[in-house]
Amino acid sequence: MAEEPRSVPETFAFACGDCGHTWEAGFELMFFTDPLDASGLTTQEYVDEAGKAIRSPLADAVCPRCGGRTVHVGQAGPAEPGPAARHTHRPRPPHRSPERSE
Repeated sequence: MAEEPRSVPETFAFACGDCGHTWEAGFELMFFTDPLDASGLTTQEYVDEAGKAIRSPLADAVCPRCGGRTVHVGQAGPAEPGPAARHTHRPRPPHRSPERSE
């Protein structure tokens, strides 16, 4: 009879570098050992809150607000706003056409 896989809950804080959105997400890190593999190697897989197997959230994070892929991952807790949120917008001066001399 196969042994049940071990799991470890993990929560990460994310900050989008494009739009500044911050969020947290929880995952289960599942550890599997193939009973037929004599070496006893263990593989791991992340499972999201909906129970779907996913790639590592550390390598494949996408911002749910803007779809940006410049996402910074940190420890769970209050996430720091991304660089885009800290940037202060300064209006550009109006464009001036070069004056022609004739």
